[in-house]
Amino acid sequence: MDKASKIKRALLEALGVNPNLAITAEVVSIQNNTCTVRLVSDLVLTDVRLCATVNEGQDSFVIVPKIGSEVVLMSQTGTLSGLMVIKVDAVESVLYKNGAFEFKVDGTTQKVTLKNASANFGALIENLIDTVSNSVIDTPNGPGAINAVTKTALNQIKTQFNSILNTV
Repeated sequence: MDKASKIKRALLEALGVNPNLAITAEVVSIQNNTCTVRLVSDLVLTDVRLCATVNEGQDSFVIVPKIGSEVVLMSQTGTLSGLMVIKVDAVESVLYKNGAFEFKVDGTTQKVTLKNASANFGALIENLIDTVSNSVIDTPNGPGAINAVTKTALNQIKTQFNSILNTV
């Protein structure tokens, strides 16, 4: 048995942790699709997966817990290196990706992102409102513009959309 395995085994015995049972931990930090957690014994563990598998590909569904919140962990392998989050109560964000398609609900910014390789829904709404606001209207007397009251109303709608939709 190598030194790392002996240390892990000694920690498991000292902490009385069975990695095949559910373990409660506090989220310390988030790193992409993994997190760092602190066990009740104050042992800090890194590289705890937020997904069931290590998937750096384009298809994923990730629920990111809030830092400082409690999560429940289990190990797929029976070792500390196989730990993954199986239960989250306080959610920071939810991200679904499938190829170039992305849907994200972000609790930090309180905005939603919906996009694919060619378009972003928030940016499309913004462009639509800008286009309508700046329209030139043909009249019998020549070109005209959108009424100032209507422009103000459109800008208010744009502001409201931008408060919930991510445009990048």
